[in-house]
Amino acid sequence: MLNETVSADEADAVLDELGAGPAEKCTSGEGLTLGYAAVWSSNAGGKAGNDAFRAAAEACGATPLIVEAKADDPLNTMITAMDQIVAQQADAVSFFPLSADVMTAPSQRAVKAGIPVVAGEITNFDGAATTFHQDRLTASVNAARLFCEKFPDGGELIYGAYGNPQQDLIDMQDRFEEELDACSDGGLSVAGTYSNKTDDIAGGLSTAQAVLQQHPDAVGVVAYSDTNAVAASRAADNLGMRDQLTIVGYNADAIGLDALAKGTIDYTFAWGLPEQQQKAVEVMIALAKGEPAPRYVTVYPKCLSKATVEEMPSIAVRTAGIAEGRDLEPTGIQPLVESDEPLLEASAEQREAVACPLD
Repeated sequence: MLNETVSADEADAVLDELGAGPAEKCTSGEGLTLGYAAVWSSNAGGKAGNDAFRAAAEACGATPLIVEAKADDPLNTMITAMDQIVAQQADAVSFFPLSADVMTAPSQRAVKAGIPVVAGEITNFDGAATTFHQDRLTASVNAARLFCEKFPDGGELIYGAYGNPQQDLIDMQDRFEEELDACSDGGLSVAGTYSNKTDDIAGGLSTAQAVLQQHPDAVGVVAYSDTNAVAASRAADNLGMRDQLTIVGYNADAIGLDALAKGTIDYTFAWGLPEQQQKAVEVMIALAKGEPAPRYVTVYPKCLSKATVEEMPSIAVRTAGIAEGRDLEPTGIQPLVESDEPLLEASAEQREAVACPLD
């Protein structure tokens, strides 16, 4: 699955079966420049988002202006990326926040310059005309309930955290631990945490191995990303304890889908970055033209296991469909809900629809 290339015909065959919209010529973005202050493409999830944004913009005749932040200085370089897009007078700008507080000032500068702002990943952001919110909290609840079902006698878990202060990821871990304690009646707990400052496999490998050595009876690992989950899996292999662990990632990016298919990890949550970016471009075009757009868009990550991974087409297939002008929303890969008020966590029915299958 990694570095996969697909033809339009191959993508069409998969997307036809999933019920994607037909390929249609889109001219709504002609003459517009759409800016995206983005995560670095060396990260699989970042690359998926960047490629999909470019494909969606070009499919509607717009010019994409993607400026990537850098992994070794994410907050400052995200500000610089945003300011660069504003300086080049894009017609609309979207950003991946990393830290909402840090992005407030550059967003205000964009609005002052007459450029509508779309916040790519915040619960609520006053400076944005439209806010996209990835419901990581629902994923945290579903991950906790998975472990409560698999390990009714309790046990110790390890959490794989990001090494920089990204608030939604901090909230994600807190919600997981809260639900884990509740659904296991205290029988399951997070006994150790390893951090990944560089957001790649190498950045999590040594820290994961150190924590796993300290907790040789651990029954599982939950990580903020597939990349960090793979790091834990490799560390567990080194220690000879992989078979005793249930390892859960997040993103279902190219690395995650490949790792899940091979059994390197056991579960992941599908944050449909291609689908979210297609919707974001649609919203940005509307805002740039002064047309109505939703105030909030909430996305619900769907849990996948090795048994269900084949239900998820690759990032390459979905991005190829976007490039053809195919609407991916009807596939249901990424459930999207538009609203006038922020939605903090899924309803019980929505949560169950994206819950983890117990293999």
